[in-house]
Amino acid sequence: MSVQTVLLIIIFAVIFFAAWSMSFAVAMKYWKLAHQGQPVEIKTPLGERIKNVVIYVLLQKKLMKKPARGIFHIFVIGGFAVYGLHTGSQFIGGFMGDFHFYIPAFLGTGFEHFYDFFLDVFSLLVLSGLGFFATRRWLLKAPELDRPSPQSVVVITMISLLMLFTLFGEPAKMIMGDFAAASPIRITLAGMYQDMGVDPVSAKTIYYIGWWGHILTVFAFMVYVPGSKHAHLIWAPFNFWFKKNNPDGEMPFLDTENSIVWGAANVQDFTWKNLLDSLSCIECGRCTLVCPANRTGKVLDPKKIMNDMKHALMEQMPKVADARKAGMSAEDIMAIEGVRVIDNYISQEALWGCTTCFACADACPVGNNQPEAILQMRRALVLNEGNLPSELQGALTNIENQSNPWGVGSHKREEWAEGLNVKTMANWKESGEKPDILYWVGCAGAFDDRSIKIARSFTNVLQKAGVKFGILGTEESCTGDSARRAGNEYLYQTLAQTNIDVMNGYEVKKIVATCPHCYNTIKNEYPQLGGNFEVIHHGDYMQQLISEGKIKLDPQKAKDLGTLTYHDSCYLGRYNEIYAAPREIIQSATGNLVVEPADHHSNGLCCGAGGAQMWMEEQESHGSRIFEMRTEQLVCTAANTIATACPFCMTMVSDGVKGMEKEESVKTLDIAEIVEKAIV
Repeated sequence: MSVQTVLLIIIFAVIFFAAWSMSFAVAMKYWKLAHQGQPVEIKTPLGERIKNVVIYVLLQKKLMKKPARGIFHIFVIGGFAVYGLHTGSQFIGGFMGDFHFYIPAFLGTGFEHFYDFFLDVFSLLVLSGLGFFATRRWLLKAPELDRPSPQSVVVITMISLLMLFTLFGEPAKMIMGDFAAASPIRITLAGMYQDMGVDPVSAKTIYYIGWWGHILTVFAFMVYVPGSKHAHLIWAPFNFWFKKNNPDGEMPFLDTENSIVWGAANVQDFTWKNLLDSLSCIECGRCTLVCPANRTGKVLDPKKIMNDMKHALMEQMPKVADARKAGMSAEDIMAIEGVRVIDNYISQEALWGCTTCFACADACPVGNNQPEAILQMRRALVLNEGNLPSELQGALTNIENQSNPWGVGSHKREEWAEGLNVKTMANWKESGEKPDILYWVGCAGAFDDRSIKIARSFTNVLQKAGVKFGILGTEESCTGDSARRAGNEYLYQTLAQTNIDVMNGYEVKKIVATCPHCYNTIKNEYPQLGGNFEVIHHGDYMQQLISEGKIKLDPQKAKDLGTLTYHDSCYLGRYNEIYAAPREIIQSATGNLVVEPADHHSNGLCCGAGGAQMWMEEQESHGSRIFEMRTEQLVCTAANTIATACPFCMTMVSDGVKGMEKEESVKTLDIAEIVEKAIV
């Protein structure tokens, strides 16, 4: 082995260990900083973790919601996978001193030739993907992408160089006489070299330039990425590995008696998983595109929320870590200048603009949960500072005093059922019998004029189907959904525990709810406090009754409804994946298929009432109102009837139709009202 070769091996080894050490050090730095956040236990089973990584990382499931972008991203991520063997072999070649590509002998020459072809194809696919993304960012100027974005320039350039150096250097091996390549692409490029008069000596130089160019770019990439926004390559797999298997509609539990931290106002208040979310963000803007607040011109931008949290972590958490090492108290650390995220990084206006529709989290390709972080900050504002919009404070006061946000006397909770001969659970208990189900009426069904009609229609359907049901009547309290999502965890838990105790006292097993917010809260969140019930939405329940033949429908009776469209409730759809039942009910009752609006199913646009927005005045000065945009989509289907399955959605869509002055031509009905109209 020549002195020159030994020197090159030493140079390679020094760069190799330096690059790996620097890359690992930066990654571990941010991993440790993230774990300065609050502890959180991830109970996801091993099999579920592996499944998440396979589906969301390897198969890129979420990216395929936008097929064109998804396919080109698969080209790029697939290129990294295919190049793994190539680059790993180059590492071996660097330490061996001959800088050649090594394939394990047991795989044979046939595999080597096949792999060469595969590598060349993916080199071109990766370049096409990079070209697509560069075009979207800088030529088409996609609104969700930042510009000029120098980090994107660096990364696209580096990845392009990785491909180009391989395509440049590897064909030269044919002229060197090492082997006969089976790759048509490589043969073509080698033929071009020969046409240019490249001889074996020159080919060796070309090969070494390609080899060293590729490997040095790999090392530069390794050093650069951990500290850049493209660190999602490192953190996204971990993010999915640590993905909680809790229901999407479940907010994290807060032990109000024993927790030191209530919500998250400062960078160290977030859980380490919230902070890992921020590190994983690639700033692709998919969440921005689907956010109803952002789409209507509000300040809220879910991408900015994640990005601001990441910058707070990088800039402020080192201060927290140093302070803890120095033995400072938690109170003193809270007073350190800059560690507060709210106001310093994220505005309160942005936080109160969220409808908790979950569209951002559903769209995020790296598994971030933006609503959870937002609601943690709301908790801090409300529980620690008593800081919340005045109109929301009024609704919470009403809930606290009268157990409903309308502030109507709680003693009137049964009045909606006047004349319907509905039995309360107390009545059933006195009779010594038990009903089939508890009908959870909800605050809207009991006190809102429009929703009372829905409750009465559903009651009529249940009675015609012969279902034995009871209500809690005056013993029913608000589920606490709005209180919890407004940040008042203490009020929520008080309401929830009261309801759980009442229902357990009646030995309730099965509950049917007409409100998706009540449904989601009782089903997914009451178990945190010991309330374990079978909870069914009235859409699923009516569909079950129809399929069992307990409800018979005559489409001719609902003929005057004309063409129907359906609005997907966020808390029914994205949170609980109930899409089919309401549509099947509409088809059974009318004989017509649903005409879908522009955004539907998992891509459905929020009505604007979730996340306690029902009780806040949407700022008209900041763009249009969410319910107006959604109603316009629904009306644009030219449907005669808009169907909903949520009292909040009904309120917002009805207001939208009224605002468009379409009340005479467009009806708004709940699916229970449609079934009642067609029932035999």
